[in-house]
Amino acid sequence: MTFAQQPVELPLWPDGAPNSNGLTGGEKEVSPHRISNVTDPTITVYRAPQPNGMAVIMCPGGGYSRLAMDHEGHDMASWFCGQGITYVVLKYRMPNGHCEVPLSDAERAIRIVREHAGEWNIHPRKIGIMGASAGGHLASTLATHYSAASRPDFQILFYPVISMLKGVTHGGSRKNLIGEAPSDELEQKYSLERQVSPQTPQAFIMLSADDATVLPINGIGYFLALREQKVPATLH
Repeated sequence: MTFAQQPVELPLWPDGAPNSNGLTGGEKEVSPHRISNVTDPTITVYRAPQPNGMAVIMCPGGGYSRLAMDHEGHDMASWFCGQGITYVVLKYRMPNGHCEVPLSDAERAIRIVREHAGEWNIHPRKIGIMGASAGGHLASTLATHYSAASRPDFQILFYPVISMLKGVTHGGSRKNLIGEAPSDELEQKYSLERQVSPQTPQAFIMLSADDATVLPINGIGYFLALREQKVPATLH
């Protein structure tokens, strides 16, 4: 696949982030194609050779402790660009006890893409958020906790973690995001099936019935919550 130009990596916070997860020392490769300890979050932008005006920002998974940057990130660039879609991979910071940090990175990413919409041949109201596993939780967190400037126009979720409720959630993602003993308020806030409103963006959800790591009820419950609020949604 030939891109319109070589991918460009841009810092999210060139003047410093407004918050910190307390980590220092720079990122580390914890296993092949997986990184942790992100301290300088970025987006990598792949521009389609024949853009159709749409853009997708991908949030890789990794249980909120690491990022699977290739198979849940860069590896899909050629397919999306082949459809005319500008594809953006978000390298976001882990919460490390600061649950607001990943969301602030996702919000910043969509604002940057909107700011560059004209330059990158993107329609400012055709920018979606996508994520896999814990990255799906981050994507759907943005889709339910957005600010006026950061609302995605659609969401694409692959086998997403959605709930923080015990027995439903992915244990590692829950512990890393909201801690061992979160308050009921925090647990509810990040149980996204409980945060859907009629203004939540439309959704495409894909999961596997035999997934023993992220239980299918996460994506199914979110789909049903979207349908209850009359938000267009499809489940595969």
